[in-house]
Amino acid sequence: MTQLELKIESRDGVVLMAFSGELDLAEAARVEQRLLEIEAARPPLVVLDLRGLTFIDSSGLRLVIEADQRARRDDRRMALVRGPEQVRRIFAIALLDTRLQMVEDPAELSAAGDGAPP
Repeated sequence: MTQLELKIESRDGVVLMAFSGELDLAEAARVEQRLLEIEAARPPLVVLDLRGLTFIDSSGLRLVIEADQRARRDDRRMALVRGPEQVRRIFAIALLDTRLQMVEDPAELSAAGDGAPP
């Protein structure tokens, strides 16, 4: 098991949370707590960068879905930077790749709404 590392940056109304390692049941509560802390400041856009993930399980997917639901409810945005193939496949199997805003590079996004899905 690879311990999950988080790197969080905030710039121009965008909070980027970059993951490295495995997002699983053992790490989900810690990540959710950090997300809730970030969301309390009501940033217009939260970006979850999955490029460094080596694994995600159903608890990680649940975490992403719930963060997206909170963002929509609170009239904010959440986007994902696509991860490696093994992570992309999980999102595709769950049909989340069509429901969530996903980009290849965080530079495609801005707090003003650029890169938003139709």
